[in-house]
Amino acid sequence: MMSPAVGRVLTAVGAAILAVAPFLFWYEIVRRGGAVDQTTGWQTFFRLRWVILGGSVLVLAAALVPQRRPVVLGRAVVGLAVGLLVLRRIVFPPDIEDLSVLLGPWIALAGVVLIVAGALVDTGRAVMERYPDLASWRAPAGELGPGRRRGDADTTADEV
Repeated sequence: MMSPAVGRVLTAVGAAILAVAPFLFWYEIVRRGGAVDQTTGWQTFFRLRWVILGGSVLVLAAALVPQRRPVVLGRAVVGLAVGLLVLRRIVFPPDIEDLSVLLGPWIALAGVVLIVAGALVDTGRAVMERYPDLASWRAPAGELGPGRRRGDADTTADEV
């Protein structure tokens, strides 16, 4: 069984990655004279940088407080909202000639994926705790046998 902290840890790691992403290089611009400029997300986007940092702080704070349904859903919603804004800047970069997308926005997107994955892990755990019969991959606890006792031989070799 997974540790109850797995979802929170995934979310916290994703928030940390997302907080670092604006400081990475997002775009490369080849100027007319052949000069190459690389620009960070912090240099390029005034509002988006604050949205990314604010979202990562909110998500990190949500991972540290007691986990209730609104907190877990809030983590997922904030992560998805920031992810859509970052994805928009990957698909529709600034309208500058000879511009290439670098690694920065992809790192931000990876952080968002971890944030949402952490929320999904916690949501899935809550569903399985509330509705244990939904765990179709295992038999209900009442149908399980008593198991082996210490010292009993393993009969798997006899079955083969």
